[in-house]
Amino acid sequence: MAVRRAVAVWAAALVFSCGLLALPLVAFAATSAVNIQGSAFAPATVTVRVGDTVTWTNHDAFSHTSTSDTGAWDTGVIRAGASGSFVFTAAGTFAYHCAIHAFMHGTIVVQALSTPQPTAPPTAPPTPVRTAPPTIATTEAPTPAQSETPTPQGTTAAPSASASPVAAATETASASPTTVAAQVTPTPNTGGGGMGPLLIGAAALAVVVLGAIAFFLARRGS
Repeated sequence: MAVRRAVAVWAAALVFSCGLLALPLVAFAATSAVNIQGSAFAPATVTVRVGDTVTWTNHDAFSHTSTSDTGAWDTGVIRAGASGSFVFTAAGTFAYHCAIHAFMHGTIVVQALSTPQPTAPPTAPPTPVRTAPPTIATTEAPTPAQSETPTPQGTTAAPSASASPVAAATETASASPTTVAAQVTPTPNTGGGGMGPLLIGAAALAVVVLGAIAFFLARRGS
């Protein structure tokens, strides 16, 4: 029992592996059609990929064949209205003809499956290098040298021996007149100055009252 189970598991794994290997061919397989009409293959040249199928359909009233010049395939007799197919599993250029009508020729170009090239990951842009701004050296203004004026020595100012008679006379004659002026200047009378504004205000009020009475009487009489 153990041997049979191991054989069954091995066979299942083999089938699964073959299916994975054939998956790309199935995914990319396509079918190209060639019409046989007027004793000619149309189109005369067909380009396919490895794993593709070419199908010949006879639209004439008599039979034809699709036979490789090298014997790689032969569809046999294709009767009127019938079709014949072949799967191309190898890359290359294959010429073929009709075995019944030797003047009929065609070409099948089989291209190999191209493996997509891996795309390189995008490269990050280079980081810009930041340079510090140049440092400007500050220069101090030169300090001007102080020039010392030599003080002459040995000379002293001589005091005035006698005061000026003009200055003495001025000091004697210019006495402060503040006390005398305060006594001579009469004091202004401030007792009667406050009645003026009051009289003017009373007169203005009387004028307004009399005017209002006159306006009232005139309006009443009319």
